[in-house]
Amino acid sequence: MVEKSKNGGMSFGSDAEITTSVQTARILVVDDMALMRQMIGMCLNRGGYDNIHYASDGDEALEAVEADLPDIVILDLNMPRVSGYEVCKALRADKRFAGLPILVQSASETPEERVEVFKAGATDFVSKPINQPELLARVQMHLENKFLIHSLTDFRERMKSELVLAREMQESLLPEALTINELEDTTNLKIEHYYQASFELGGDLWGCWSLPGDRIGVFVLDISGHGVSAALNTFRVHAVMGRFKWSLQDPALFLSDLNRVLAPHFPLGQFATMFYYTLNYKTGDLVYAGAGAPRPMVVGENGVRLLDSVGVPVGVIKKPGYENHTDRLEENESLFCYSDVLVEAIQPDGTFLGEEGLVKWVEEVAESGDRSSLVSKILWRFFDSQPQALPDDLTAVTVHRGGRQP
Repeated sequence: MVEKSKNGGMSFGSDAEITTSVQTARILVVDDMALMRQMIGMCLNRGGYDNIHYASDGDEALEAVEADLPDIVILDLNMPRVSGYEVCKALRADKRFAGLPILVQSASETPEERVEVFKAGATDFVSKPINQPELLARVQMHLENKFLIHSLTDFRERMKSELVLAREMQESLLPEALTINELEDTTNLKIEHYYQASFELGGDLWGCWSLPGDRIGVFVLDISGHGVSAALNTFRVHAVMGRFKWSLQDPALFLSDLNRVLAPHFPLGQFATMFYYTLNYKTGDLVYAGAGAPRPMVVGENGVRLLDSVGVPVGVIKKPGYENHTDRLEENESLFCYSDVLVEAIQPDGTFLGEEGLVKWVEEVAESGDRSSLVSKILWRFFDSQPQALPDDLTAVTVHRGGRQP
């Protein structure tokens, strides 16, 4: 069981639960001498252990483990037919018993024998004749470790499944393929996009929607930080967006509305960089506002020009003063928005790619004559030079005016 500790962290199993698990643990005692089995059983009984089972040789021990897995094995080394060494090796060769504590007992305690015992797969070593306090202390220690590890494993599995569910929920916030296809069909635009979280959960988000007056709206968002805290803020921002449908046609007003609601609720040091624009897909008229996002690029036959995304990130101050800017996306031009992990890419010489380097990459793609796969080509180059694990969330969105590019 996982409980919240007094200091706010997570603890794995309460003391009472661990104690109960230890006291009711199934213990298998293996010894070819009946008197030794009886003595060990008495010691365990005095220590409060009642679920004790016995085997008189190695074959019987392996059968007992197979039939009903014990929580710990107390094993004699020197037995006829199948020795304790062979029992250890047989158990460790089976993945099912990899975590089974094996406490071996022997009258010999030479350094050479101890080495052989641990090489065979034993967990710990107690000497003969049995010393009751030592035996009980070691049994308790290894049982507590076993149940704590088991509790931690269960916790991690639950967390893993919950994170998978949370990630699926987060990815459901992204535009659906059907929505994108419908926009492309009605606007003669091509929307190329990519999203990848750096951890199980991320803080990036993008979206698009249809607006009155032959326009669409597109935003790219990057929440500060990573993991669960960033993902929770992403859900928060997405939920707030739905409250301001009337301001979607005015990018500066839309960012101001978001900030007004989010600023009082974002923890200190957490914020969102954002770029939002509306595009008239018939005339190419572009209206946009920035909140500290990387500068978007308009890509065309004449190269690359950068748009102004300067602005206070959402959630930092009460009145950031966002402003609208205008431009025009000509026929067969593309508007490329991205998260800052691209400009922070490490190059072979150890330096950052930077905005200038990314512009050069984009220009080289544009000069190739086919910008319809601009995002794919940029990301192919990016991943070719980066380690497998991303240092930050990655989002890239390009809107191509005029459908497929020449």
